[in-house]
Amino acid sequence: MACPTCSKTILFGGIKEGDKKYCSKICHEKGEITRIAEAFSDQTVEAFSTEIFNGTCPECDSPGPIDVHKSYFVYSFLISTNYRTNENVLCKKCATKKQWSDLIRSFFFGWWGLPFGLIITPIMIVANIIAMFQNPHLKGPTKILNARSRLIMAAQQMEGGFQEQVDEEMVQAPARSILEEVLISDPVVKR
Repeated sequence: MACPTCSKTILFGGIKEGDKKYCSKICHEKGEITRIAEAFSDQTVEAFSTEIFNGTCPECDSPGPIDVHKSYFVYSFLISTNYRTNENVLCKKCATKKQWSDLIRSFFFGWWGLPFGLIITPIMIVANIIAMFQNPHLKGPTKILNARSRLIMAAQQMEGGFQEQVDEEMVQAPARSILEEVLISDPVVKR
């Protein structure tokens, strides 16, 4: 049986809920957030996404547009190479800083694993350069921001209740602890 959150094969143990079996407590909690997120109407999610898009950057408090920007990071040591894609809800200026940071860290820490460090590091460096020069989407929320907004709303509902009407305070400070725990710990939104 495969975990519905991460698709890992579960041979023994796991957490069973109804007809689904999760590989760990973390996947079970992410699965719960996903179930809650799917319950929100598209109109509610679009309104929340629009408020985030037109709001201020959670990093620097400058005015939007705010969107999901990707950065790429790799680090290696001997025979171990680890890489990840980070999706950050930021303004373009802060996103570019994050991309530069990940590019520099990848440049210094990515090469040290054989053979994959030597292969993946240039890919991640080029991916960061491409991401830095992409123009921000200025017309409105992107699909990936809508997906991220849906998860933010679900996490807020789990913490204390999301109100169907978009609350300005909720948009301006979308609970950094929620963003860190739910979104930054799972950098890739899978839909």
